[in-house]
This record gives sequence, C-alpha cells and structure tokens, in this order.
Amino acid sequence: GFVPGLFGTSHGALQFMAYEDLKLRYNKYRNRVPDTKLNTVEYIMMAAISKIFAVSATYPYQVVRARLQDQHNTYSGVFDVIHRTWR
Repeated sequence: GFVPGLFGTSHGALQFMAYEDLKLRYNKYRNRVPDTKLNTVEYIMMAAISKIFAVSATYPYQVVRARLQDQHNTYSGVFDVIHRTWR
C-alpha cells in the first residue's frame, strides 16, 4: 500500500487546480478581470465544487489503497483488488 499511498498527494493538487480554474472561468463568464476578488459566497461555491471534483477523482483510489493495507484479506496486487471490489 506504500506506492499507492504516494498517489494520495494528488487529491490536494487536483482540488487546487480545479479551484483556480473555476475562479478564472467564473471571472471570465462574469466579464471581469481574471484576478478579481470573489465575494464570500462565490469563494464557498468554488471551494465546494473543487472539493467535490477532487473527492470524485480520488475516492476510488482511496478504496483500493485501504483494501491493499487491510491485514485480514490477501490480494495478489492492485488489479486483483480492483477486480474483487468491482464484483
């Protein structure tokens, strides 16, 4: 589970990337300068949407990682975990 555990750092990177992209697109949609400050509600919305994106993208990986680290089951590798989980 160590190597798959390294991929866990991608969650924060994906969230930050989505957050910044959403802010830029939103300001462009509102015909504003790209670095215009958002109000509180807009910040909360961008943060929530980016978090949902990051969780959706990385949660399946979290399940595989947790199952690989489970000491009560024996798997022959990542693909075995994915296959057995899918079943």
